[in-house]
Amino acid sequence: MTVVKVLNNSLVLASTPGHEDVIVMGKGLGFSSRPGDDLDPQKIEKIYAVQNSQAARDYLRVIENSPEYLPPLVQSLIDQANVGLNGRLSEQLFFTLMDHLSFAIERFHKGIAIQNRLLFEVKRFYPREFALAQQAVNTLNQRLSITLPEEEAGNIAFHLVNGQTDVLNMESTLLSVKMLKDIFNIIKYHFRVEIDRDSLNYQRFLTHLQFFIQRMIERRQIATKDDFIFEQVRGEYPDHYRASQLIAEYVLNLLQVTLTSDEQLYLMIHLVRVVPPAGELADD
Repeated sequence: MTVVKVLNNSLVLASTPGHEDVIVMGKGLGFSSRPGDDLDPQKIEKIYAVQNSQAARDYLRVIENSPEYLPPLVQSLIDQANVGLNGRLSEQLFFTLMDHLSFAIERFHKGIAIQNRLLFEVKRFYPREFALAQQAVNTLNQRLSITLPEEEAGNIAFHLVNGQTDVLNMESTLLSVKMLKDIFNIIKYHFRVEIDRDSLNYQRFLTHLQFFIQRMIERRQIATKDDFIFEQVRGEYPDHYRASQLIAEYVLNLLQVTLTSDEQLYLMIHLVRVVPPAGELADD
């Protein structure tokens, strides 16, 4: 790989033998490199692929506008989170999280506080990501001698959630959290119950809803066109069928997506588990 531009002491923009631009990280890599130099493979710690020219410009702007100490610190935070999330984080998270944290640290020094209005929801629906984000905030506070608030853990958690999806779109992540909140409210008021959040069935249902919402946003649904089981479950659990209808109407109004009978069937099956019909016990 050949150095195209030195970004800072640890990052350089380089060109591969296939003439693709990549951003390369290594301790002291930028300090010892000049444009046109061949990179020493022994000094390379991480390579970030640049997908297109617009992405390259955006990533370069993020790096050039960030403090020198931040890139290796962000990569360290991502490495820690990746262990907790089974290596599912996208490579692009490095740039989006660095961009966010650069402004968050700047806001802290200027005394500007921004409230995270979905903090409660991200704690509730993404507890693993939130716990990892709290660890990241603690690390940042200790290493930089600052006091980022709990809201910042919520913001970082959003990036961790977003970094696990195929569609890297923070707007979609925020929409997902809103939809989770709204769907659980539909269930709560329809059945007039408080769902036990510590139950295994709640965790199963939450996981199902997370993937369900992602499918709705991405306009891809489960569809087998076998309605026999759907009709059977609908007839046996009419109240849960009505709840699935309310969810279907909500999705249609919000996203203009009409649920397939298979999607409704899986909703009903999970609803029966999480809100058992009268006289039945939850199966944990």
